[in-house]
Amino acid sequence: MTHFRLPISNCRLTTRLVFVCWALFGIVLLATETFARVGGGQSYGGGGGSGGGGGGGALIYLVIRLLLWLTIEHPVIGIPVDIIVIALVIYWFAKPARNSISIATSAVVAAPDAVSTAVQQQNFQKAFNQLRRFDPNFSEIIFIDFCYALYGKAHEARGRGAKALDEFSPYLSEAARDSLIKLNPPNLKSIEGIIIGAMQVIDVQGLDTPTVTIALGFETNYTEVVDGKQMTYYVRERWSLDRKRDALSPTPEHATALHCPRCGAPLQKDTNGACAFCSTKIESGEFQWYVQSISTLSREARGPLLTSDVPEVGTNYPTITQPNFPAVRVAFEQNNPSFSWGDFQARARMIFNELQTAWSTLKWERARPFETDNIFQMHRYWIEAYQRQGLRNALDQCQITAMQPTRIKVDAFYNAITLRIFAQGYDYTVSQSGQVVAGSNKNLRKWSEYWTFVRHSKAKPAAARADLNCPNCGAPLKVNATGICEFCGGKITSGEFDWVLSKIEQDESYSG
Repeated sequence: MTHFRLPISNCRLTTRLVFVCWALFGIVLLATETFARVGGGQSYGGGGGSGGGGGGGALIYLVIRLLLWLTIEHPVIGIPVDIIVIALVIYWFAKPARNSISIATSAVVAAPDAVSTAVQQQNFQKAFNQLRRFDPNFSEIIFIDFCYALYGKAHEARGRGAKALDEFSPYLSEAARDSLIKLNPPNLKSIEGIIIGAMQVIDVQGLDTPTVTIALGFETNYTEVVDGKQMTYYVRERWSLDRKRDALSPTPEHATALHCPRCGAPLQKDTNGACAFCSTKIESGEFQWYVQSISTLSREARGPLLTSDVPEVGTNYPTITQPNFPAVRVAFEQNNPSFSWGDFQARARMIFNELQTAWSTLKWERARPFETDNIFQMHRYWIEAYQRQGLRNALDQCQITAMQPTRIKVDAFYNAITLRIFAQGYDYTVSQSGQVVAGSNKNLRKWSEYWTFVRHSKAKPAAARADLNCPNCGAPLKVNATGICEFCGGKITSGEFDWVLSKIEQDESYSG
């Protein structure tokens, strides 16, 4: 019987080559760089990509060690296995991403899930436009602010028990409150650090009926304090809200106050469960959006991992622009003759630079004048998370390389403009001793994001400011924690006087 056998010299050479290959793959797999920045990169869900602790790295190490042993001690078995495994690894890294976009000669063709998501979002915009026919005050910006505020206050209240949560019965049905209370572990003392990482419209129904229903998907992070111990959770929830279709939405200054939806008084109830001031017992969306149900889709005990691997995705994707954007842009310019794209982009660039500096120095109060309340609270959460872990994410030599307008939205109260911002810089995380623990201060990183800026439609027609002075009174920019100028008392973070940042979206998740 003839046996197959490799020549000894070839076997040794092949073994050395395989050893080198495995060493290189080990370096790639175990030393993947990690990134974060003000617009994204870190994950409120406790890390992304291949990050998330040392368990994966240990497993890779053991596998490589086993294959090296087979290659050296039993090359007839080890080398063929090595070739197969290395081929699989090459295929894994070379294959297109799940959400990749292929460019044809005459058109841009997105992956099916990206296309369906974009179509769905366009349908939601049409639904909101239809809702404005019945409720001219409806503003998607105000609605989002309301939902953010209600989510945070509801979870904060459940941390204080069922009685505290019942105070929000004008906005939360009994079933919704029960769903939240069931999450409470024994001896729960409080819920802190509530951050909404993402909120998406999932469904809009009932525009042809007296009651409109909107389903929302939340991805959030919060910390429960039980007997002095903290446990942080990454949570996905689905909320279903309804409201009388013809009800008039409140103005911006009243939308997030969460007072009695009928009379505007503080949330206090009498012995019958009705408003202590107007005696109205609210059990539906007759006056304001009312949460009928809350479903917890997933809830995992994990907090922010600030050195997890979150690779850059989508920087080379084609820019997603609003349908018929050229016509929308012309109409906006005609209706706003004092608007200047040069002034607007100069202010956007100034805000971008101020935020990057505030982020890198952990002095987030510097960013307060330029962000709406919701995004400021989210960013402050991350700043405090870095501080607690003795880390700092640095963005050195960061600069914008291009800005491209992609969307303009106008409602009864606000104008909103979205820019796709292309930038580059050195993105890395350092410890208190100055050691680089993630990212790189030598390899230039390039990225792009969609930044949405808002401004009140009745703001002064003066040019957008690109300096560090109050847009209302012109005094040196100094605001308190609530975004109010300490000289003139104007709330400049509401967009009442000039453009402020409302939202940052990543390339891979942006749908227009």
